[in-house]
Amino acid sequence: MRLDHVNIHADNLEAARDFLLAVLPDLRQGVRPPFDFPGYWLYLGEQPVIHMQNRGAGMGGRGWIDHLAFGPFDFDSTKARLDGAGISYTLAGIPGTGIRQIFVSGPAGIRLELQCPDQSD
Repeated sequence: MRLDHVNIHADNLEAARDFLLAVLPDLRQGVRPPFDFPGYWLYLGEQPVIHMQNRGAGMGGRGWIDHLAFGPFDFDSTKARLDGAGISYTLAGIPGTGIRQIFVSGPAGIRLELQCPDQSD
């Protein structure tokens, strides 16, 4: 078993896509089947891990997703990249693990957790 993808409904697809691509540099926009509604698929390697579509009639509300977690990231270079792009964030950590977290909020209520393992080992 493996995680296949996360589906995100967004009113402004382009803003949400651009935010995700700016914060998660290993993602890329890729091929999406010809559905009869607009959207994007974002790939990590060969896997389309984020499916995006408009929150149109019959699509429901915001859903239950609180955040998406990705990692590993280098803490210092990730902070520098976000600072350089003018993207705000908050810092946290997972107690007892050595993992530092960078939380970034974007359009349509998207919230990302960037996990940064301690590099001192």
